[in-house]
Amino acid sequence: MGKNDFLTPKAIANRIKAKGLNKLRWYCQLCQKSCRDENGFKCHQMSEGHQRQMQVFGENPDRVVDGFSEEFEETFMEHLRHA
Repeated sequence: MGKNDFLTPKAIANRIKAKGLNKLRWYCQLCQKSCRDENGFKCHQMSEGHQRQMQVFGENPDRVVDGFSEEFEETFMEHLRHA
């Protein structure tokens, strides 16, 4: 059995962790990406994709915030209709 075997307990645990919900503490709202830990979140912040998203946000922050507000309102109203 090699170290990177598919059926090792460690590999199985890592797959289970990857499927589950991650802490919202390590979630980037702008990119809609969840990271597993602080190190992953730091790496994400340094990534080219995140930097591009930050640049778009910096050019027109009101548009992005309004989009999040509209999405929240639609979802909230949908939940109220079903309650």
